[in-house]
Amino acid sequence: MLCAAAGAVGIALFYCWPQGRHTMMRNYERVLPYYTSRERLRIARKSLANYCRYMVEFASSAQLSLEERLAVGMETNGFEGLDQGLARGKGALVVPMHFGNWDLGATIAAARGYSLTVVGETFGHSGLDDLVVSGREALGVRLVKMDRVGPSIVRSLRRNEMVAALIDRPLSEGGVRVDFFGEKVEVPAGPARLALRTGAAVGAVAFPRRGAGRIDVLSNFDLDFEPSGDSAHDIPALTQAIMKAHEEFIRQDPEQWYMFREFWEPQTSTATS
Repeated sequence: MLCAAAGAVGIALFYCWPQGRHTMMRNYERVLPYYTSRERLRIARKSLANYCRYMVEFASSAQLSLEERLAVGMETNGFEGLDQGLARGKGALVVPMHFGNWDLGATIAAARGYSLTVVGETFGHSGLDDLVVSGREALGVRLVKMDRVGPSIVRSLRRNEMVAALIDRPLSEGGVRVDFFGEKVEVPAGPARLALRTGAAVGAVAFPRRGAGRIDVLSNFDLDFEPSGDSAHDIPALTQAIMKAHEEFIRQDPEQWYMFREFWEPQTSTATS
């Protein structure tokens, strides 16, 4: 019931938020160039509806028992991919995007016994930041604010734990330019830099929604990347490999990528709204 209501709110918001709607349409022009404007409009609308469902599901997860949290992802074998990442014994750096229900995925991973630290964004309001941190930690997920990342993250990886860091967050400092759906974007260099520094396994990970209260786990730790020993080459090359893997996730479920800001430089053409 709540998810259905959240989806309806998302659809209403889509039509009441012209700036966001136009931005989403411009982003989907890059992701889905062979779709018609009408098809892209439908997918963009579903994306915002799915995002509202995601927020409700994550907020509701605090009320779930351990058994109920475990059941959310029970139908998938995707956690085997995370085990693959940990098998080297040097920790696993999991790199999601704003896609599916990444927060619920982290909650389920913690419920399954994975030691997980999430590098989280701040919201510019100390009270809200503290609320988010305490809420996630109550679900077994340790959260380190973006501006406090340091030796503790390295220690987590050296204990063969998992660390998660979003790759499509807004940049707070210089990033790295890579190709994404055929055009240049600038994304954080931190995940690649951390993986190369520590020797941790690194994988693109996604948690697509598969219905009310259900998620799947997709992971790719077999990235198309070979280190050269030259960080000036390796950081952008590894970041490119991560983004290439995420292209495939988005192609499978484009309506589950939540990007409501300009991700590429605006084109001169105007998207149909």
